[in-house]
Amino acid sequence: MRELAWIVGIIILAAAGWSAPARGQAEAYVEVRKGETYRIPIAIEDFTWDALDPVVFAGRARAEEVLANDLVYTDAFVVVRDAPESHFSPSLLLDVQGNPVDRAFQARIRGEVGRRRSGLILRGTLLDEGTGKKIFERSYELGWDSERLEADRWGIHQFADAVTFYLTGTRGCAATRIAFVRAEGESRDLYLVDWDGFSVERATHLNTTLLSPFWHPSGRWLAFTSYHEGLPRIFSLDLERGGLEVLADGDTPAAPAFSRDGKYVAYSTTRDGNAEIYVARSDGSRPRRLTVSPAIDTAPSWSPSGRRLVFTSDRWGSPQLYVVHADGGNLQQLTFAGSWNDSPDWSPSGDRIVHACMIDGSFELALIHADGSGWRRLTVGGRCENPRWAPDGRHVIFARSKAGRRDLWILDVDSGSLRRLTRLNGQSYNPAWSYAAKERLCPPNPGG
Repeated sequence: MRELAWIVGIIILAAAGWSAPARGQAEAYVEVRKGETYRIPIAIEDFTWDALDPVVFAGRARAEEVLANDLVYTDAFVVVRDAPESHFSPSLLLDVQGNPVDRAFQARIRGEVGRRRSGLILRGTLLDEGTGKKIFERSYELGWDSERLEADRWGIHQFADAVTFYLTGTRGCAATRIAFVRAEGESRDLYLVDWDGFSVERATHLNTTLLSPFWHPSGRWLAFTSYHEGLPRIFSLDLERGGLEVLADGDTPAAPAFSRDGKYVAYSTTRDGNAEIYVARSDGSRPRRLTVSPAIDTAPSWSPSGRRLVFTSDRWGSPQLYVVHADGGNLQQLTFAGSWNDSPDWSPSGDRIVHACMIDGSFELALIHADGSGWRRLTVGGRCENPRWAPDGRHVIFARSKAGRRDLWILDVDSGSLRRLTRLNGQSYNPAWSYAAKERLCPPNPGG
């Protein structure tokens, strides 16, 4: 039977003889239960260019289009372009998605692009539509690709995140990156992509089985499991300087997860004969055993406080989620619904845990409160894998299989909004979402 790629402890499960049910052969699709959420109406005026002709960005898009997409992807805004202040009539306006706008704007965005020695500079301004007063004004560098003759999107992403924060109180995710495993032919390597699907970059050249990438909170390091030296080991990839360091080796270590403060890393290993959860310092030193059970324990995820972890275990039957204190005490079973629960990820807000769950023979995404209450199904249609939270605590990225291939999708768990992130050749899976960063990092010399 073909093992499910989203089981982050796949190496350990295979070693223990624990295999997942075969996937169904019928073509699957995803439907999401949708709810009503309020979206803030906002207008984006055409940017002005100081002694410059307007430049295009990756994807041949204009600056206003990149910004509009960033704000739409937050699922927090209704975005309208080119709305003259003196001719505003909501009943006649359509947003950038072609939907009618039936209420007045709350804010307006202006941008001016000029040139400095360091390159292009965007001065972005957010105004209160009712009073006309500035909410904030900041400058952002726009990188320039002289070969492709296009500007870089990162400065626009940072501007979008600032707008999101000032109007919603939640930091946006536009200036984040998503790591994932891409399989094309015989190649298996880590790749990075921005949250809008652009700036895809290869992070390793290992050409081997890779699993379970996980970001360090600083955004500088990526931990993952690799077979490139023969036996599986957990490595840390330095995205600032390049190079790989071993975090854990021997006895099939897998599923690394950094704590939110970046001080510790949890993972699963069979060093005691069966898969148990271990916790070590973030550099892999001073490992200590956390769980003690003859069953298989794998796929740990930290709570934001670092006081508890959630993980997968079959200790009392089929795989279910369990919560344990960071000292190994107060173990509790969290899930009871579904015949197979795995791949948990604790939300940044600390109140919810997303996971994969087998329901009626199909793998879906589900959500449960950290106290075990409020379980609910998020998707219908099956073949959903690897759910991981965005830093905003609202969106989840996951892998979805359809017509023989896997791609990455982003789900707003509150409204049900769903968008496809990747359209690459081959298979894209095992996603991991970074925290927001000032710079877009990729190793200068990709590992391997």
